[in-house]
Amino acid sequence: MLDCNVLARILSIEYITNQNISMKDLTNKYESAKNNSIEFMKNGQISAYFNALLEMNKYKRLMVAVVAN
Repeated sequence: MLDCNVLARILSIEYITNQNISMKDLTNKYESAKNNSIEFMKNGQISAYFNALLEMNKYKRLMVAVVAN
């Protein structure tokens, strides 16, 4: 049985290869989410801040998956 993290990595790698997403696109999306999280934190929008952190984590994992391939 596959671990949930392993399955997520496999799916993200397949998603990247099927969508032809480049490292530059992922980096831009990561930086955008990072800037959004900083703004949300400054404005005290806690739930939006946490959502931006989750988005950052998603793009970071995708970048690691791209580098691993």
